[in-house]
Amino acid sequence: MSKSARHANPIILRKGMTVGSANAESDDEFLFQCFVSHSAVNECTRVQSPGMIVSGRTGSGKTAILRHVKVSHSDSSVEIDPSEMSMNYVSNSDSLRFVEAIGGDIDLLFQVLWKHILCLEFIRLRWQITNTEKSKNWYYRIVRNFSLDERKKKAVEYLRQWEGNFWITVDQNIKEITEKVENKLSFELGTELNKFKAGGQYDKRLSLDKKSELIRRSSKIINSEQLSELHSVIDLLARESSGDNGQYYILIDGLDERWVDSSLRFRMIRSLIESLKTFRKITNLKILVALRSDVLERVVQETKDLSFQREKFEDYFVRIHWSRSELKAMINKRVGALFRRQYSDSNICFDDLFPYKMHNQDAFDYIIERTLMRPRDVISFVNECISASEGNTEVSVSHMRQATVEFSRKRLDALEQEWLSAFPTLRKILEFFALKKAASVTFSKLLEGEGLAELALSIATEGKIQFDPIYGPSVLYAEGGQKEQFSFLQQIVATAYRTGAIGVKLESNERFIYSHIDEPLISPARLNQDTRIRIHPMLHGAFRLSQEGENRR
Repeated sequence: MSKSARHANPIILRKGMTVGSANAESDDEFLFQCFVSHSAVNECTRVQSPGMIVSGRTGSGKTAILRHVKVSHSDSSVEIDPSEMSMNYVSNSDSLRFVEAIGGDIDLLFQVLWKHILCLEFIRLRWQITNTEKSKNWYYRIVRNFSLDERKKKAVEYLRQWEGNFWITVDQNIKEITEKVENKLSFELGTELNKFKAGGQYDKRLSLDKKSELIRRSSKIINSEQLSELHSVIDLLARESSGDNGQYYILIDGLDERWVDSSLRFRMIRSLIESLKTFRKITNLKILVALRSDVLERVVQETKDLSFQREKFEDYFVRIHWSRSELKAMINKRVGALFRRQYSDSNICFDDLFPYKMHNQDAFDYIIERTLMRPRDVISFVNECISASEGNTEVSVSHMRQATVEFSRKRLDALEQEWLSAFPTLRKILEFFALKKAASVTFSKLLEGEGLAELALSIATEGKIQFDPIYGPSVLYAEGGQKEQFSFLQQIVATAYRTGAIGVKLESNERFIYSHIDEPLISPARLNQDTRIRIHPMLHGAFRLSQEGENRR
């Protein structure tokens, strides 16, 4: 519908109108009707593709893609909800807490749990096992097919323990495996374990020799033997499914939520990531795990000592990036769906509703520039514009200006929450940048005055919050003085860049680069006196910054 035609039959923007929810979990009204087939969707649905970890920032479409796969393959997919798993049973185990307290490694057990769960979920899904009888029948068929195969002996023996229980729930599986390990540990470490349960920090009073002995004894129980057995099971399942033309999907979302004690959560996610590649042997199975960028960052932070290297898993990541045209197509579909109920014979799109220009810029480009190029941001901004235009027939420039400030304020809060786990002092860093009252400043300008020293002291005196990478540099600066000043600034700029809150211009003849468009990470060592930083336009409204005359490039 053209703007002139619309005025003959005007639409009215009413209270409560939206182009959908910013959260895919609650967006049923628009998600499937307006789904845009992003390039990542093909990689997620194609079982031959190695991509299994659907990675992106919050709001980039991870959950939407997994929901699309679930609906499109409803008969051949299953979803594992971490909140329904009894992983807290593991974190509350006295035996396992004792092993960890004395320096023992329980990460092998986490891998065992994940591989066991994924094997049993595939068995249930592939062979439609819903009760004890079907479970036993399937196992007996496996025995007939493989009992004489010496190479599959370990797998058959492992499956024998579960012959009637392939249909039981994930939480029951976790409890059973953990209880078996607990019972063995109690038998092996009985007296020492009882002293630990009694309290008094018994583990801290043990000598190094005694701890070494207890670790050695516990490692006989928590060892790689069960992993080896599970590898044999995966090989068996791969062979048993080799002639099947079906495609099966196991979907895992919600890992960013509080599904297990925070002391274990990131190590368990790491164990899941390391477990996935083994299942590539089952060629008709696709496991998809939604993982937020900031959660991955925290996994890396917490497991550095365990030699976790994201580069080793790069082939298994499905990175979600959106283009302008894809975002425009998405919002056009949603605007059309919103008004189609009232104007069934009309096709209203973004350009019909919004002004042609906003500050001498295409209106959609104006919105895009104030987002991190992801659906949630665009949907939220358009919803703010519609809300500001209540009672009118279109969104005006003044409505967009009003919506910009409200959207920016909410984006600042959302950005802080998004990265709170990995960078808990991010808000303080951004407020330090905003003190200069300019959208764009040089390194040398940031070094002026007492602001940087006050920031370092504020962070250092509050104490370390979880695994905050800024805490160490702040202490060095607070204690070491001027000689640590520049390295501290390098660190906070690199951190703010990582979150998308700022862009950086490394050389005067280059453009500003941003983590959501260009390099996701920048080494602090690349930042120098001539580096220029620019607070992302999405935050200008929140900090009341003007970009009049600023060089956006």
